[in-house]
Amino acid sequence: MERLGTSLMDMEKIMNGIEGISSSKIVHDDYGEIEEIHIIADQNRGAKQISRDIQSLLIAKYDVKVDHKKISVAQISSDEKSSKDHRFSISAIGYCLIENLVEIKVLLKKDEKEFESTVQGPNSRNNIYRLFVQATLECVHNSLGRNDVFIVEDIARLNVAKQEVVNIAISYISGIGEELLVGCAILKKDDYEAIVRATLDAVNRKVIHLAM
Repeated sequence: MERLGTSLMDMEKIMNGIEGISSSKIVHDDYGEIEEIHIIADQNRGAKQISRDIQSLLIAKYDVKVDHKKISVAQISSDEKSSKDHRFSISAIGYCLIENLVEIKVLLKKDEKEFESTVQGPNSRNNIYRLFVQATLECVHNSLGRNDVFIVEDIARLNVAKQEVVNIAISYISGIGEELLVGCAILKKDDYEAIVRATLDAVNRKVIHLAM
């Protein structure tokens, strides 16, 4: 049962923050259950990944489960090379223990330049996740020459289609207000790399526009 616990406009607005999506439309029946989700996206990411991101977002934020068969993704052409040129990629990540503290290091690459950040904090599992997000965002801020653009809001792990994924919610702060961005990555062998990938999944699209 996919009963709506919030407005459709709110759901659509949040989905539009997923990387690659430019427009979304939810169709529901007379009982308020989701029948279809229609998405317009660019061609920089696969339709299956976009569909998984939507499923992860809806279940994590609204506790709404949607079958992937109800999600339709229409992809339009875009300047893929230009977009990829401005995306961050992971060069290296690492961490070390210093008594009861952990030191996190993230090295990202964009436009042939590398950006590095090192942060420290208490050594707990949840805090390590947050520190990896923080270090990743510091690299992004270093590339932009400012440190007040992105703020981590939430980190969640959940199972989607029998796979464990991590979802990162990040607020983008601009002169006209704030916008929630959501990134997703499948958890495989390296949880920490997945955290960084999910963070970049959330912000890369916005960074492309900021770089233009």
